[in-house]
Amino acid sequence: MTTPHQPISRRRLARTAAWAVPAAAVAVSAPAVAASPFQCPSRTFTATSPRSGSDPTTGTWTVPAGVTRICVTVVGGGGGGAANGSTGGAGTRITGDLAVTPGTVLSWTVGAGGVRPTTTGVRVPPNATGGGGYGKGGDVIFSAVSAGEATNNNVSGSGGGSSAIVIGTEVLVVAGGGGGGGGSALTSSGYPQFSGAVAVGGSAGANGGGSATSHPNVPSTTATTNGGRGGPGGSGGPAGTGGPAGTTSVGPSQTQLSAVRTAGAAGTAGVTGNGANGVQTASATTSHVSAGGGGGYGGGGSGSCTTLRVRDNASTGTASISFGGAGGAGGSYRSSRLNNSTVSSAANGAAAAGTRSPGSITINF
Repeated sequence: MTTPHQPISRRRLARTAAWAVPAAAVAVSAPAVAASPFQCPSRTFTATSPRSGSDPTTGTWTVPAGVTRICVTVVGGGGGGAANGSTGGAGTRITGDLAVTPGTVLSWTVGAGGVRPTTTGVRVPPNATGGGGYGKGGDVIFSAVSAGEATNNNVSGSGGGSSAIVIGTEVLVVAGGGGGGGGSALTSSGYPQFSGAVAVGGSAGANGGGSATSHPNVPSTTATTNGGRGGPGGSGGPAGTGGPAGTTSVGPSQTQLSAVRTAGAAGTAGVTGNGANGVQTASATTSHVSAGGGGGYGGGGSGSCTTLRVRDNASTGTASISFGGAGGAGGSYRSSRLNNSTVSSAANGAAAAGTRSPGSITINF
């Protein structure tokens, strides 16, 4: 496979495009670098992945006779999320046109979306397998051994897989998958619960969101997580690093029973980079697994995970929370052969548990 020549980095894009960062979606979009002088043909070939299952879709497309230029739109799979605000991050959407020769065979891979399970707050929650792709999204795998005797357990969303077009050994386009959204597990006994924590998955190469909580009776009792870092672009497709370990603090009138702060894991580097798997923390009553990173040109890192359990000094009531940061999005790549290209957020992160939002590939010819 040839060495990629035109990685997508946020620094490089910032020099050529005005960025828009919607606060609610934490998504990054970039308008076209330049108006295309080539009018895309009306005939289309479209490939998608099923919305159920984690396997990617693969195949080939042969350039028909008489066709010498095509337009492509490549979309990475979205990250898994839930309707409580911890939505999955969007995959990257890349468009452009390129010269081709009739009879040339293009191999394509469409990334599947990540998912967050619908069953939560149970002894053994189901795992959330990352979306398969040219680079796979990070898994969210629950370990009963790590959870110990905890009975209220939960997992975050897994990462989306990357989509790609390849000619022979030459990679033309890799569109990164979105990071999974975060989540939390809560318990209390004779005492109010912690506030829930929300973390949005990284979109289009961006970092995943962190999250924070506090106790309603003692606001100075707090805990935080950090999101995994997105694939940063650059030569060789370096991986996104895991979210740094979060923080915990216990205020007056409460006693800390347990506190665990675990940093997220890094994705893998390269054009077929995989998103990192989520990490797990637990107390005696709660356990959680953080979100997975998106696959891409440098896989995204997973979110960090934090657990805090406290006791009220007066009533001896207890409260516990285990919660995870969101996953970083996978990085993306464009060959120098791709002209008039644009890079943006596909706006396809999953907003409900149990659903996958896959990528797609469209060829106009």
